[in-house]
Parts: sequence; C-alpha cells; structure tokens
Amino acid sequence: MAASSWTVFNSAKKNLGIGLLNLTSATWKIMLFRTSVEARLTTTVSTIGSLSTNTATAGNADETETLGTITWTGVASANDPVKRWDVADPVFTASTQAISSVRYAVIFCSTASADRLLCYAALSTSEFVVASSNTLTIQMAATGVFTLN
Repeated sequence: MAASSWTVFNSAKKNLGIGLLNLTSATWKIMLFRTSVEARLTTTVSTIGSLSTNTATAGNADETETLGTITWTGVASANDPVKRWDVADPVFTASTQAISSVRYAVIFCSTASADRLLCYAALSTSEFVVASSNTLTIQMAATGVFTLN
C-alpha cells in the first residue's frame, strides 16, 4: 500500500558503505509516522530517535513491527550483480485502539547501534486512521524495496 516508492536515507547510504548496516543478518523493523515527520525526512537524520516525536500511535504506544523474511537476490539471475532487497509485507493490527495519524512508514535496523534508519515511503497523500479491530498491510512492490547496482 505504499503510495510512493521507498527512499533510502542519505545517512543509510553512508552507513552501508562503512559497514554500520547489515542488510542480511540484522533485525529490521518498520514504524508508522504522521505528517509532521515530513520535514525531518529530508534532513541529515540517521537514527529512529531523531524522528520519534512524530510517530503514529495507538493509545500511547508507537506503532512498530518487526519485518519478517528478508530476501536479497539478483535482479535478472542469482549471479546478477544488481541486487534487490525485499521484505515480507508487514501487517499492523489495531487490536483494542485505533492507530491514528498514519501517513509514512520508516524501515530501520534495530540491531545497529542507535537504531539506524534505512528508508521511508509515504503510505498516503494525507493522514488516515486504522480503526480498532482492523489491520493495515503494507504491500511491498514486486520489484522489492530497493535495488543496488
């Protein structure tokens, strides 16, 4: 359900290059954010903590899910040097309270020092609510979250 493609943070590009992010063996999470995070997304932020005052919430809890299966494959074949990074579609459940003010999703590494950011996407052009007892599934593109070449 991403309304925009995923954008890799500039800090993530640097952290990948110097080995601070591991795309295969780290624990990756996704967190929901409201419109007010927009101005911070294009600055030099590098950790989830630098965005935390802008989270979408259910009651007083931030909405975060651990990403499931991660695949790292060649685009044309297994030996293709152009690699695609993809994850299973995450599902957020508004079990007892609605998840309010949802607009963006951010993927970050929770095993790296300081929860380093990877990428973000707009889920909609405006904020929306996931009503209590409903789910939000973010369907990743068939082409993956991003490719490296």
